[in-house]
Amino acid sequence: MLDETVQVKLREQSITVQAPKRLILETLSSFADGGGSPAGVERARLVERNGDRLLMEFHSRDGRKMYRTLEEVVFYTHDRITFRHLKCPLYHSQEQSDFTDIPDASGETRLTQTGEIACRMHRLPGAGWLVARF
Repeated sequence: MLDETVQVKLREQSITVQAPKRLILETLSSFADGGGSPAGVERARLVERNGDRLLMEFHSRDGRKMYRTLEEVVFYTHDRITFRHLKCPLYHSQEQSDFTDIPDASGETRLTQTGEIACRMHRLPGAGWLVARF
C-alpha cells in the first residue's frame, strides 16, 4: 500500500480588532469555561484542565459530516493561544494565535494566525498535497 504524508505551512493571516487585547483573549478563551465554542465548532467540551493547559474535545461539521477532534489548548499570559490536534482526521495540525497591541491606536489589537497541517493519503500519491492545499 502506498502512503504519502504531506506537511503544509498555512499562510499567515492577520486582522486588526478594535478591542483591547485583554478583552479579545477573555472572549476567545471563554469556551474553556462553557461560554460557547470557537468559530466553526458546534460543541466544545473540557476534558481536563491543568492551569493554562487544556485538553478539549471539539465537534465540528463540514456539510453533513461531523468531525471530532481532541486538542491541547494552551493559553499564554497576555499574548498567545495555541491549538495542537492530538486526535483528528488530519495526521498533524497545530495553530497559533498571537495578539499584539497596536502602538498609537486607541485600544486596537493585531491578531495573527499561523499554523501547519499534514495529511496522510493512503494509495493516492500526490493527493495528500492537493488535500493539504485546499
